[in-house]
Amino acid sequence: MRRNNTVYALSVVALMIAIMFIFGFTPLGTIQTLGLSITLMGIPVAIIACLFGPWMGALAGAIWGTISLIQAFAGMDATGTLLLSADPSVIPDAVKFGGLIAICYCRIFVGFLTGLIYDALRLIDKKGYIAPFFASMSTAILNTVFFMSFFCLFFYQTGTIQDFCLSAGLPTENAFMFVVALVGVNFFAEFGTNAVIGGAASLGLTKAAEHMSISSIFPHFWTKPVVASVED
Repeated sequence: MRRNNTVYALSVVALMIAIMFIFGFTPLGTIQTLGLSITLMGIPVAIIACLFGPWMGALAGAIWGTISLIQAFAGMDATGTLLLSADPSVIPDAVKFGGLIAICYCRIFVGFLTGLIYDALRLIDKKGYIAPFFASMSTAILNTVFFMSFFCLFFYQTGTIQDFCLSAGLPTENAFMFVVALVGVNFFAEFGTNAVIGGAASLGLTKAAEHMSISSIFPHFWTKPVVASVED
């Protein structure tokens, strides 16, 4: 029996992208618990990055960014709605749109670096039991770091965000403390969720592919390619 790597890879990628759209436009992409809102969007990105390398991780991040941008303009995202509804005299339209695009598409770097971290860890973790969990964990960390960095760069000093900070009791002079106060416990919840679910799914799919002698058709860094297909 010939096992086709291309069919396998494209099927898994298509499935993960479909899950991203489901997560993005239905309540299934968010877990509400103890007053926290935990997004699951980073999990399929982490899976694609671990299985198929940094470049496919970047593609998954670009799709994540596109979905986030659609959510912002459709009024489905509170942050995007707040920024887009701001008075143009307070936040010029060029800053609004440029900032939102930067915030959303910084997730390209998130996907790429997740794949890069996974590939680097596989140099040490030869059997691949640890790398998926740490790489999936990094998705939540990188997303928070990049997202909040771009957000503060474009919008923290604007009147709209300063007024929001005052009304919400958040810091108005220290961007770092603002990020800590805004992210809070929610970050650790997403951190753990991505690590457990994304890592377990990536590990399971990786081991299943190895068992069937199927390898990625997309480039990984520092790893030797496996035979493209086998016949039983």
